[in-house]
Amino acid sequence: MPGPNTPAVNPLPPMVILLFLGIVLLEAYIAGAEANLWGSFDARISLIRKFSFLPNEFQSSASTAIWVPELFWRMLTYPFVHGSFMQSIFASVFFLALGKFVGEVLGGFAVLAIFIISAVSAALAYAFFTSSNFPLFGGFPPAYGLIGAFTFVLFSRAQGILSQQLMAFRLLGVLMVINVAFAMMQSGPPLWVAELFGAISGFISAMIIHPGGVKIIINKLRRS
Repeated sequence: MPGPNTPAVNPLPPMVILLFLGIVLLEAYIAGAEANLWGSFDARISLIRKFSFLPNEFQSSASTAIWVPELFWRMLTYPFVHGSFMQSIFASVFFLALGKFVGEVLGGFAVLAIFIISAVSAALAYAFFTSSNFPLFGGFPPAYGLIGAFTFVLFSRAQGILSQQLMAFRLLGVLMVINVAFAMMQSGPPLWVAELFGAISGFISAMIIHPGGVKIIINKLRRS
């Protein structure tokens, strides 16, 4: 039975709080700018221009071997700036819920590592596997990395025949199907490519970080 000082809900890992604050602070700045308290009214557009990942510029830089540090830095800044307040809300919900789960299982620094690896992998995939010149911004690619890590944890714990264990991929599968369906119905940028690679890199990162994670997956595949 929990003691009188035991919290009813486990606290969020510090790394999750820091990532969440990164989103909140930028949104607070944008809200203040739009209320004419500071900055300019088009603060959101200015921040997107300043912090978003630029696929065409990065691809051109790589092809000419002229490395611009700013283009690499944008791989880590684009997840914190969003196209709308609602987009930031949805991304924050993913960070808080999935980051808490992953942090409790793999540790707080694992959340940060998965966030960084997923964000960078998603940006690289978006630059080299699409022909889009639309900038990449928003927290969904690394959020999908946390979904990938969440999926690994569920899959590593799943029992029974392989078809039953594959149910661990339901959340990721449903979200990706929805993303691809919307992309096919609309003429917007192929952001689903970045999100897919974010999820894949999150799954692989969690598998490597988790003690014996690679062995767990190998054993599952052998038994199948």
